Amino acid sequence: MLPCPGAPRQHLSPALCTIGRRMPEATAASPGTLAALRRVWADSPHDNPLVDQTLARTYVLDTRDTPFSAAFTAAIFWITFLVLTGDKGTLVWAVLVHVMQLSMYFHLHREQPQGYGVEQAFDIRRRLETRMLFPGVVWALAPWLFFPSGSLPLILLMYFFVSTMTSASAAALAQWWRSAVLFAVPGYLSLSARLMLEGGTLPTLMGVLALWQLVATLHHTRKQNRLLVRSIESGFENARLADELARQLDHVAQLAAQRARIFAAANHDLRQPMHALAMFVASLGPKQPPQPQTLQFMQASVDALRTSVDALLDIAQADGEGTQVQLHPVALAPLLQSLHKRFSHDAARKGLRLHFRPTEAVLQADARVLSRLLANLVDNAIKYTPRGTVLVAVRRARAGGREAWRIEVRDSGIGIAESLREQVFEPFFQADNPGRDRRRGLGLGLSLVASMSRVLHSHIELRSAPGRGSVFSLTLPAARLADAVLPRTGPSAADAAIGGARRVLVLDDEEPVRVAMHALLSAWGHEVALAAHPHEAWQLPGVFDLLLGDLRLGGGLSGLAAAQALHAVGKVRKVVIFTGDTDSTNRTEVELAGFPLLYKPADAQALRALLAGGA
Repeated sequence: MLPCPGAPRQHLSPALCTIGRRMPEATAASPGTLAALRRVWADSPHDNPLVDQTLARTYVLDTRDTPFSAAFTAAIFWITFLVLTGDKGTLVWAVLVHVMQLSMYFHLHREQPQGYGVEQAFDIRRRLETRMLFPGVVWALAPWLFFPSGSLPLILLMYFFVSTMTSASAAALAQWWRSAVLFAVPGYLSLSARLMLEGGTLPTLMGVLALWQLVATLHHTRKQNRLLVRSIESGFENARLADELARQLDHVAQLAAQRARIFAAANHDLRQPMHALAMFVASLGPKQPPQPQTLQFMQASVDALRTSVDALLDIAQADGEGTQVQLHPVALAPLLQSLHKRFSHDAARKGLRLHFRPTEAVLQADARVLSRLLANLVDNAIKYTPRGTVLVAVRRARAGGREAWRIEVRDSGIGIAESLREQVFEPFFQADNPGRDRRRGLGLGLSLVASMSRVLHSHIELRSAPGRGSVFSLTLPAARLADAVLPRTGPSAADAAIGGARRVLVLDDEEPVRVAMHALLSAWGHEVALAAHPHEAWQLPGVFDLLLGDLRLGGGLSGLAAAQALHAVGKVRKVVIFTGDTDSTNRTEVELAGFPLLYKPADAQALRALLAGGA
C-alpha cells in the first residue's frame, strides 16, 4: 500500500486513489457538508465568553427545583402503568428515576454558580449540560422495562407520556442546546425502536412518527436556542453600548467643563489688554498727541491680545491635528539642532545650561507635530527652571513589542507636586500663577503637548519631585534610516523670502485691513497697491514682487484661487496668504498650493522679516 499523491497521511490502494481522483466533487463536498452540520447542530464556545458564563449560571439557578416537578410527572407515569398493567418493571423504573432525580437535586444545590469564571465558563457549561444524559437514558428505559405489549390503548398512552415529557423538557432546556439533545435523542430513539420491534402496522407507523417527532423537536428547539442565545448576546451588547454611551457622555461633560475653564481664562486674558488699549485710544485726541511711552504700552497690549488669540488658535489646531498628521520616518538630529538654535538664547539669558545630546535616532512621526511638541516641552522647561540645566536626550526603548525611541526633556527646575500632575496638562492651568500674570505665560504649553502626543499615537510620561525638577518623556516607534526625511520645523520666513522687494499688492475685501497694511508697508519703504477684488488686481499695471492676500474674499470668492491665478500668469512673483480661519482644511489647501500661510492677527515684526528675507 502506497500513499496517494497529495494525501501523504492516507495509505490506500492504487484503485482507491484513482477513484478519489475521479470524484473530486464528492470528496470536496464532504468537508463542506460536515461543516454545515456542525454549524447547525454542534455546540461551541460563543464569541463573547460572558454568554457561556451566563448560560452556565442560569442552568444551575433555573433547573435546581425542576427535579420536584419531574418527580411528580414520573410518579403519575409509573403509578398509572403499575395500576393498569401490574408490571413489576414499573417499580424498577420508579427506583431508577427517583434516585436519578434526587442525585440531580443534590448536585445542583452543591454548585456555586456565582463562582464560575469567564475563562472556564464553556467547560463548566458543557459539564453541567452533559449530566442531562442520565435523565434521558432513564426515560429511554421505560419502554423496555414495562412496555404494554399487545394493548394498543396502553401503547398509545405510553407514547403520549414519553413523547410529551421529552418534547416539553427539550423546549424547557432550549437555551442549553447540548442538554436538550442529550435528553431528547435517547427517549425518542428508544421509543421508536420498541414500537417497531412490537410489529404490526400501527405500532410501526407510531415508531416512524416518533423519529419524525424527534427531528421536529430538535429543529424547533435549535431555533428557540438561537433566539434565546441571541437575546442574551443582545443584552450584553446593549449593556456595552450603554457603558460606551455613558463614557462618551462623561467625556463630553469633561470637555464641556474644560472648554468652560478655557474660555473663562481666555475671557480674562483678552479683556485685560483690550481694556488697556481702549483707555489708551480714548486718551488720544487732536490736542493730546501720542507719547512714545503710550505707544509702547499700546503695542504691548496688542502683543498680549495676539498672544491670547494665538493660544486659542493653537488649541483649535491641536483639536483638528489628527486629520492632518502624516507619519513617516524622521531623522531626529536635525530637528534637535534646530531647537537648540531656537532656544539657546533664551536659556543663556536666564543663565541656564541647555544641552542636546547627539543622537542617530530615526523614528516614525509627523515632523511638524513633533517639532511643536518638543518646542513646547523645552520652552516649558526653560520657563520653570530658575537655575541649573535643561537636557534633551534620546534613549532606546521598547513599545508594543517593537523597537522604539524615548525622547526625554529633563530640567532642574521647581518640579511638580504629585497632586497636580494631571492638572498641569489642562489648558490655562498654572499652579504658581493664580493671578494670571501674563509674563509667566498662559499655561497652554503642556496641554498642547498632551494633545499632540495623542495625535502621534503616544502619550506623555511625567516624573517629577518638587524642588528637584521634572522629566517629560515621549516614546515613538523606530524607523529605518534609509527612509528618513529631514524634518521641517515649521514655515520659515526665508522660505518665501523676497529680498529687495519693491512692489507689494494687498488683496483684501476689508477696507480697514487694506488701509492699515498700506500705512505699515509704506512706512517700511515699499511701494504698495491695494485691491478689494481680483478684477481690481488684474487691472493694476506692472508686475508685483509680493502678493499679500486674504484667504476669503467678499462674495464667497476664494483668495487662494485668485492668488494662484495671479501667480500663474506672472502678475505676482511671490504669494503669502493671510487668514483668520482656524480650519485645518484651509491650511492643507494653502500648503498644497506651495504658499506660506500667516494667521491673523499677524505679527508686524514677523511680516517685516518675511519681506526682508530673514527671520
